[in-house]
Amino acid sequence: MNIAAYVKNHANHNGNKIAIIHSNTKYTYKKIWSQIEGVCEILISKGVAKGDRIGLSMKDHPLHLIAHFSVAAIGGVIVPIDHRWTDKEKQNTSIAFKIKLIITDQESPKNIKSITLKESDISEKISTSHYIDLDYDKELLISLSSGTTGKPKGAILSHDNLYQRFESQWRSIGFDRNDCFALLTPLFFGAGRSFAMSMLVVGGMVEIVPPPLKPEEIIQILKKKYISATFLPPTLLRRLIPFSLSSKPMFSQLRYLIYSGEPLHSEEVLECLNKISSNLTGYYASSEGGGISLIKPKELREFSNTVGSPIHQTEIKIVDDTDSIVGENVIGKLKYRGPGVATKFIDDKGNESSTNKDGGWFAPGDLAMMLPSGHIELIGRGDDVIIRGGINIYPNEIESILSKANEIKEVVVVGHKDRKFGETIIAFVETTNDFDPKKVLDYCKEHLAPYKIPEKFIKMDSLPKKESGKIDKKQLRQSLISS
Repeated sequence: MNIAAYVKNHANHNGNKIAIIHSNTKYTYKKIWSQIEGVCEILISKGVAKGDRIGLSMKDHPLHLIAHFSVAAIGGVIVPIDHRWTDKEKQNTSIAFKIKLIITDQESPKNIKSITLKESDISEKISTSHYIDLDYDKELLISLSSGTTGKPKGAILSHDNLYQRFESQWRSIGFDRNDCFALLTPLFFGAGRSFAMSMLVVGGMVEIVPPPLKPEEIIQILKKKYISATFLPPTLLRRLIPFSLSSKPMFSQLRYLIYSGEPLHSEEVLECLNKISSNLTGYYASSEGGGISLIKPKELREFSNTVGSPIHQTEIKIVDDTDSIVGENVIGKLKYRGPGVATKFIDDKGNESSTNKDGGWFAPGDLAMMLPSGHIELIGRGDDVIIRGGINIYPNEIESILSKANEIKEVVVVGHKDRKFGETIIAFVETTNDFDPKKVLDYCKEHLAPYKIPEKFIKMDSLPKKESGKIDKKQLRQSLISS
């Protein structure tokens, strides 16, 4: 079934229920379905037809979320485009994915066919119902895994792929129509888009609060009694910890505080449970396959070093270089499959490929091991492994140790080319005022094997972040080359 059909159903049967809140303005399901139809009318008037790829390059507001369902309703294919990209980056994406039209809310990008769309452009008299085919359920979304490098690539998802991802969230996390999700991250990124769309498909409510947000602003939003769920990357969770002044967690009313995107180390997990929310939930996911595994609050204290166990409908295996399954507690390449996992992919030249010949198994590039309990421990990214003197060293292990040092607020470890050892270990650190390199080195000697101790600590006022909240390791590696 077409993903937009679920929103129409809510509009028909519970039309006066609030669907979206933004800047104190409330949108009912009846209103957003009317706007979905209105955007459909505009797209059809521009010659958009089934199968056409439509770029969405908009800021974070209701019309951006609504436009996703409009493209779906007319059988188009959504291509997310960050509105912050340069015209050249947008052009590269447009060419690679053969985009017919870009919808924007700003000045139209140069040399690309686009329309600037505002709520005031949407007609109240809609005549497109007979153009909307809610049985159309083929390709729906190209979920980008990169793009700002000028070489975008993506996974091609169908309506059913996306719906199955939503169902996995509902069954594994527990979302339902009674939840109100605070969207505090960009709609362009997978987590923000997925959770927001999922909430409207299940019949819940979304409050859109455009980032970037200061910790004080996040706290003010999440203190609202009707907010029951949200997603925050680890970088934002870390910034909230110093604001916890009570012996009880700050957000007692939240049913779900989900974190994902990068590792949250064991000590940090326990601190967040005690100070931020006792309903902290770890969600390991990728743009290609949506949710992979989940760890619930009741498991976090015992298995805080893991990303939990497979979510609903998803299979996971850990394999060696010959694609043979390895035993428990053995590091290997993580692979997974399920109805929400893409099997079709497109590269920066527009070439498509498929994992169907491999039985639908997809490898996101992560190294992991399966524990006897069935929980999965991530070791790191395959391309992040540092090979020093022929020994594989995993940055995540070093970061986990360093994050426990009192003088270090945030840390990321990378490898750098070295003539003697092949690679050397560099730690970029955001520190407290009493940071003492000698004390930290002594701490490392106590907790790490000699060959795992960073050769150099680079102190920074703040570590560079991507718009998704992840630490920008590429920028840090580039700084080493440039220096």
